[in-house]
Amino acid sequence: MKSLPTLVFQVNHPTKHFPSQLTTHTQHDNGNMFCQNISFDLSNDVDHEKIDTMDENKGLSDFEYKCPPGGQDAVIFYTTSLRGIRKTFEDCSMIRFLVESFGIVYYERDVSLHIAYRDELWRILGGIRVVPPRLFVKGRHIGGADEVVGLHEQGILKKLLHGIPLISSKFPCKVCCGIRFVMCLSCHGCCKITDQDSNGYRIRCPKCNENGLIKCPVCN
Repeated sequence: MKSLPTLVFQVNHPTKHFPSQLTTHTQHDNGNMFCQNISFDLSNDVDHEKIDTMDENKGLSDFEYKCPPGGQDAVIFYTTSLRGIRKTFEDCSMIRFLVESFGIVYYERDVSLHIAYRDELWRILGGIRVVPPRLFVKGRHIGGADEVVGLHEQGILKKLLHGIPLISSKFPCKVCCGIRFVMCLSCHGCCKITDQDSNGYRIRCPKCNENGLIKCPVCN
């Protein structure tokens, strides 16, 4: 009977006989987890530093060479002025604003005003039927809206545009008001002319495009 309290005490508190061993194991496990967490965080920091360094050193040579006609030393911007698809129109306006903010000379090619520009863009990109906006710098395909905005936020777009001539005046062309197209003077925009060699029949005007427009002779 005198040993009964001792037995009950040992059953109810079995861990008190091995405090040092349990404490040692627990500290050891926690130490391993702590070291693993530090190693994981350090590896993540190194990876981010490598990525940031690579992005900062990105140049034109890192982009695919897809040169539009006349774009070897120029900035070519394929766009559309149609508002049918709201996102496309807003993306074009956003990229135009970014390019103009640098005050550089660039050439805008509106696929909605001249269908030949659309076919030209598709041909440059290997037959892929992409939609504007598309930006090309010195024959390099920079990308669409998401790519250009991302490069601008990283400060890379400014480096890519280095060496492009600055505009001499803030005002647009006085002939076309910045549209880069004017109405055809031969057919006055109707795309039809009277052929004197075919008894006065109306034929397709050979000078204008499908919209009765010709490229501005001043700014193109």
